Amino acid sequence: MKPLSQHWADQAANRIINQQGDKELYTLASGITPSGLVHVGNFREVITVDLVSRALEARGKQVRFVYSWDDFDTFRKVPKNIPNKEEFKPHLHKPISRIPDPWQKADSYSAGITQTFVEELKQLGIEPEYIYQEKQYANTIYAKEIRHALENVDTIKSILNKSRTTPLADNWLPTVIYCSKCQSDEMSYQKYLGDWDYGYKCASCGHEETIQINETKNLKLVWRVDWPMRWSFENVDFEPGGKDHSSRGGSYDTGCEIIEKLWGKKAPIYLQYDFVKIKGGSGKMSSSSGELLTLGEIGRIYEPQMIRWIFANQRPNHDFAISLDEDVIKVYDEFDRAEEKSWSIDSVTASSKDLLRLRVQQLSAVDKVKPYKQIKRPAFRLLCNRLQICGGNIERTFEKFYQKDYSNENLHSAFLARATRAMNWLKLYAPEEFKYHLHDKPVHIELSSEEHKALTSFRELIKDLEIENLDPKEINDLIWSKCLNQTSCEPKAFYKIIYQKLIGRDQGPRLPSFIKEIGQEKILSLLE
Repeated sequence: MKPLSQHWADQAANRIINQQGDKELYTLASGITPSGLVHVGNFREVITVDLVSRALEARGKQVRFVYSWDDFDTFRKVPKNIPNKEEFKPHLHKPISRIPDPWQKADSYSAGITQTFVEELKQLGIEPEYIYQEKQYANTIYAKEIRHALENVDTIKSILNKSRTTPLADNWLPTVIYCSKCQSDEMSYQKYLGDWDYGYKCASCGHEETIQINETKNLKLVWRVDWPMRWSFENVDFEPGGKDHSSRGGSYDTGCEIIEKLWGKKAPIYLQYDFVKIKGGSGKMSSSSGELLTLGEIGRIYEPQMIRWIFANQRPNHDFAISLDEDVIKVYDEFDRAEEKSWSIDSVTASSKDLLRLRVQQLSAVDKVKPYKQIKRPAFRLLCNRLQICGGNIERTFEKFYQKDYSNENLHSAFLARATRAMNWLKLYAPEEFKYHLHDKPVHIELSSEEHKALTSFRELIKDLEIENLDPKEINDLIWSKCLNQTSCEPKAFYKIIYQKLIGRDQGPRLPSFIKEIGQEKILSLLE
């Protein structure tokens, strides 16, 4: 069976069907530990699964997309970006689902993080089936799997020791126990006593007891055993993983052997994804360190379908950077060109290259049920200039420049979505040389006689022009013939004067286009 297109998601879907066989239901999985705010690098795993899920659905397959919140993991490090950091040090070594929310908006630390990310994903059309691992373990859903792992500890150790320089201790167990009194995971000892019995002594508070594996709410498997256990439990067909899991002897490697030896099943089909960086930033993002940008923060700059498009355009096993600097303009321009070109592509007669372009746009649609609307969006660079001409007032910008072409509800919504993000970019990330404020009234600057002559000729030129009937090239030619060629004022000095009179800077947007945007009346008022 051939894939629908050359897009990597279609290729992955084809691989799943060919290797897993024709099934009534395919289960695709993803997950993360909510140890800190979920960042845009973590999102790469989610969008990878979502795109492959859509590719399978496009083949008429039923798909179950499960997303596991590993909220029963241990709180090991206080992130830099949470409030009242010192107050959270006593909560180290406790499960993240059982410590308070530092932002005081949710029932627990993990709940505050998960709720935020769930809402961010909804904005991008991603709504998987969420599995909260604290509930799974607390409700003893995995009790049989825990006992099975404990009964096969020697097999697990032999697998894990292959990739270790120092072998695991003789008394090592594939489990984490939280003290029922203080919730710490630091133990003086822990021991499997056979059958359903498990004993431990807490090193933090001294509490000692024997518990029942099939009754306790405080016992879980360690990550390297937990992951393959869940592959087996949920019958997972596909799950991607980051570089850190993908190396030789990494958690995917050992998981493949553990699921086969303990549960007699094959590991899911795997796809490695690489890191996402922020252009201008450095290093790997980390939730627990607090060095990150969230999906919500990226969403303040890029529209939802653009975020999907950025990731759909990149092969998962390639590093890439999301731009927040001046390249944001370039990204918007590339998206608009790609979107507009896709409107004219016939999927029946298209070349493989055009079919790939079309597929990227289809996968970028937020609404997979009603996937595509042809909406012409305002060009980002021009929109940024027009917003600044109007003092950052979005509605005034709409009324002055866009009301005629964006009058219906859909177009107006498209305008507002982009204008809001353009203003966010101008405020948060735009280079200083790109930002300006149009003067409200004339400003006085000292001029030489030649400079004054050049400014006077420019004012007379503007007064006589029918700006709305001229294109920027015609305006530029007139500036040279009527102003610069008629005086000995240097062009650089001339432009500096004009920009100082208009925006108080030595440089600015290309003057001919800028003149058309500002309008004759406003320019003349500032040249007095």
